[in-house]
Formats: sequence, C-alpha cells, structure tokens
Amino acid sequence: MTSRFCSIAGLAVVCVHALFAQGSTKDTATPVQHIRELKLPASINGNFDHLAVDVKRSRLFITAEDAKKVLILDLKSGAVAGSIPSPRPHDVLFRPDTDRLYVTDGGEGSLSIYDGESYKLIKRIGLEKDADAVGFDPSRKFMYIVNGGGDVGQKFSLLSIVDTVKAEKVQDLQINGDTLEAMSLDAYRPRIYVNDKATNEVVVLDRFRNVEVARWPLNACKTNVAMALDESRQRLFVGCLSGNVAVLDTNTGKQVTNLSIHAGVDDLIYEASTRRLYASADGSLDIYDQIDLDHYQNRGAQPTGAKARTAYLSTELNQLFVAVPKSETSGPHILVLQPTNTLPARSPLADLKEPVNAPVAEQIVLKELSAHQMLRRMGLHVIPPGQKTMILIANGNETRLGIHTSPGDFAAVKDGGIYGPRIDDGQFYNMKMSMFDAQHRNIGILVMEIPCTAAANEKEAAAQADSIRAEVASQIPDLQSLFATSSR
Repeated sequence: MTSRFCSIAGLAVVCVHALFAQGSTKDTATPVQHIRELKLPASINGNFDHLAVDVKRSRLFITAEDAKKVLILDLKSGAVAGSIPSPRPHDVLFRPDTDRLYVTDGGEGSLSIYDGESYKLIKRIGLEKDADAVGFDPSRKFMYIVNGGGDVGQKFSLLSIVDTVKAEKVQDLQINGDTLEAMSLDAYRPRIYVNDKATNEVVVLDRFRNVEVARWPLNACKTNVAMALDESRQRLFVGCLSGNVAVLDTNTGKQVTNLSIHAGVDDLIYEASTRRLYASADGSLDIYDQIDLDHYQNRGAQPTGAKARTAYLSTELNQLFVAVPKSETSGPHILVLQPTNTLPARSPLADLKEPVNAPVAEQIVLKELSAHQMLRRMGLHVIPPGQKTMILIANGNETRLGIHTSPGDFAAVKDGGIYGPRIDDGQFYNMKMSMFDAQHRNIGILVMEIPCTAAANEKEAAAQADSIRAEVASQIPDLQSLFATSSR
C-alpha cells in the first residue's frame, strides 16, 4: 500500500472511534428493523438447525430437523414452495456459481447434492451419522463436514473433505473429541478453525497439508458451539452456551476480549463490510458493533421468540432471517429483520481480471503459507509469457487470481527495496518487494502480510519477508516454470 492509503486507513479508524464516541443517535437507535413474519405450516414441530438463501430465485431453505425435511420458502409470496425429505437435515449450503444445494443429514450420515432449479437429487455421499456443520473453500471447491463422534460410539470425530467438482469424498481427518460444532475458514491462508465442544477448544487445521497445527483452549468460554470470523482483522468469534463470545487473535490463539450475550447461542454472524456481530441465542438476537480491533459496542438485544436460535444473514438482500419454532403461543415462522444504523457498507471490489493458469506458482505460495503459519497473506504478481500486463498469478485465495497489479504495488517496489508499512486496522505489515527467480532474474512483485504479533517493527518484518522471498525464489528455475502443468 502507498503512504496515502495508510493515511486514509488510519483516518478511517479515527473516524470510527469518533462516530461511536459522540453518544449520538447511532448509540441508541435500534440496530435492526422488524420487516415481517413468514408463517410456516402448523404441522412443522420441533427445532430448526440451519438456513440458506438462493438470492436469484428468492428462496429460503430451512432445515426442519424434527420435521424430517428441508422447507423451501418463496420470499416474494411468503408461501412454502416445496420441501425435500431428509431423515434429520442439519446444515444447508446453496452455491449460486454451480446452482447446487448441499444438505447434510445426521440421521443417515450423508451429504446430499440437489439441482438448484428442480431440487432433484444429483448424488448422495455417505458419511458417518451426526453429519452436521459444513465449511466451504471457494478456492479449491472443497467442502468440509463434521460427522461421527459420540453418536457412533467413538471418542473422536471426523472432518470429511468432499471435492464438490468431482462430487466425491476425498479424505477423512480424525479429530480428538466426540462432538464437533461450527467452523470457519480463512480465505487467504490455508486454515480451518473448528469448535471442539468435547474438549472446549478451537482446533486449528492446515487445509493444505490436512493436519492439525494447534489447539486453543477457551478458559473463559464454556461449551463452544458457534463461530464467526473477521478475517481481515484476524479475529475469531467463538460463541458459548455459557452466555458469552470469546474473541481470539488468530495469529496467536490468545483471547483478546469477552462479550456477554444471552444463554443458548446457536449461530454467530459477523458482517465484515458493516463490522457488526450478531449472536442468535435462545429467543434473543444480541448485537455488537466493532469499534476497532479489540473493542465492541453492545447495541442491545432484539427479542426473537421462544427457542429461536437459528439465524442467517443475506448480505445481498440486507435481511436477517431467524427461524422461530412452534410454541404454545405462536405457530412456526420466520422472523425477517433488516440491519439498520450500521457503518457504511464497503463497496465490493471490482478489479480487472485476466485468465490465468499457473498451478506451480499456486503450489509454491500455498506451501509457503503452510510453512509460515504467521503469514496472513501472500501473492505473486508477474507478466505471463506472451502477455503485456502484470497480474496476480498465485494467492492463497484463488478467487483473486488474474487481477491487475495496482499502481501502488509498482510504486512500492520502484526503488528495489522492501516496502512494508504498519497497517493499524488489522495490525500487520503490508510487505511489497521485487521478486526474482533462482538465477536472481527479476520476474515480478511478491506481496505478503506479516502480523505485528510476529514482528516488533518494520525492519524486523522486512527481514522475515526477505527470508521468505529467498525460499520462494529457490523454487523458481525461471518464469516459464510457474505455468507448467502440476497435479494437486
């Protein structure tokens, strides 16, 4: 980043502090607005588990686990448009890029894949019983599913990996603890964070090597079941049935603060663009606004309904859905809320992108991110052979591949040195440097983010970055080799 960007970033943090310190209308105004309630059939008894949305068709998917079906709700008419039978549906994920619906079932132990238009079954993949929470890696198109454990008489659980392109399970990772719950995935570094309720820890796995790399105990947060992630600031939110949210630094695993919420939390949602955290507990939606890296303002609680714990936020619709089970005083329904009085949402990135296929380069970057756990991000920019534009050809987040190198990146390396200012909003050093091959021929630009927890100052961060650059260079015989065919 250029010095101008750093100044703007620092100013943004100051402005956020000022906004919350004024004691203005924002401090007292309701953080969500009640829009409507969508009635569900009176025959639907028992709990709900997870929700998902198909924005294109305006459909809401509701896993009614006790009713043994996935309900499909038309958000325009408010009517139930259909249902999918399932012995005990738990988690549900809709992928608009492939128009596929994925449902885990804990009763039979499976992941079922359905067509997004007809809802016809495409394939059912066998898992252990108690198949539940899922995580999805948009880069490699892998799905991670917790299953097994106590329900099948085991003292360990499984984290199964499904290749959604091939629609087949590729590996089972065994994790100590008979009950796994929610998980979160870093997009830019190959990590998965999983709630191990049995041991009251967060398990950290390297999804490039598929190995466990750390366990973080939750000393002030008991019975961890929910999770959300603020990746850009490296803060992990862990919701516990003890009535609190532990906020962890994902660079170190240390707890930095503790947020009080109502008991019975089931879903945690962090919305990055507005910097707001929602905790859906038993009949209450607790809301916090993130003031800065480690400070959060309690915006109060929104009553939702008896035993209402399941929630889902659609950022595209700017609507938050809460599933309310049938009770003595009301029928089952979906409560629809709209977030209000938030910080202005950031506009989505609209970078120019070019086609790119540099599998060897991608493997090198993933290997380095795996070897250096402190790295937040890494990217390699080069001009592909036969082209004239420098682009990003390798990155932990493959969805960013092909973007044009920014003028700020070029300016940062023009003098040949290592440029790495400290970024306060996230507390990291944004390192940029010229990149070379093994023969020390200049081939482009290498960028990486080193957290302040790993380096005391910019000079120390630059030394670490230079060492990592040498490792990368030793793996590159020449520019052309980065584009050779490589199997994963």
